[in-house]
Amino acid sequence: MRRLLTFWNLLGLAFFTLGALVYWQSQGWRASSALPLPSEETSAASSLPMILYLPNPPQGLLKETRTLELAPGDTPENKVLAAWAEALQAPKPRALYGLGRLFVVDLPADFALGLDASQEAFRLYSLAYTLLSTFPQAQEVRFLVEGEPKPGLAHLDLSQPFRLP
Repeated sequence: MRRLLTFWNLLGLAFFTLGALVYWQSQGWRASSALPLPSEETSAASSLPMILYLPNPPQGLLKETRTLELAPGDTPENKVLAAWAEALQAPKPRALYGLGRLFVVDLPADFALGLDASQEAFRLYSLAYTLLSTFPQAQEVRFLVEGEPKPGLAHLDLSQPFRLP
């Protein structure tokens, strides 16, 4: 038994105990790993300037600026689509996808229901110009109908993207 209690063995045991104690203190009783709650400033509603183009036949489109309040969880794109649909009393587009400098808008099948060619053109150009003016990072808008590319809606050709003049 004398060989086990040498100076070097006792010194090694002391270092091992000290290392285990330091490791235990650093691992135990840690702060919670939960994410912090957002502060009051970030949870407050933010505003989004929206440039709305309203149909004004026969002159063209009437430009109007509005400020939208974004609540927590709102996306700017969905808020603009909802505000546009409410202003024109038109069916709200199903979705809006941003692909770099291109916006893709998914329209419902009844988007142009009951409209003649000029009313349909005003509605589509109103939506495209509103999106392109409100979100300057986008340069083109393409339209899908019910999630699929279609050559046209009722009267207009949808195969080419819409751009600001």
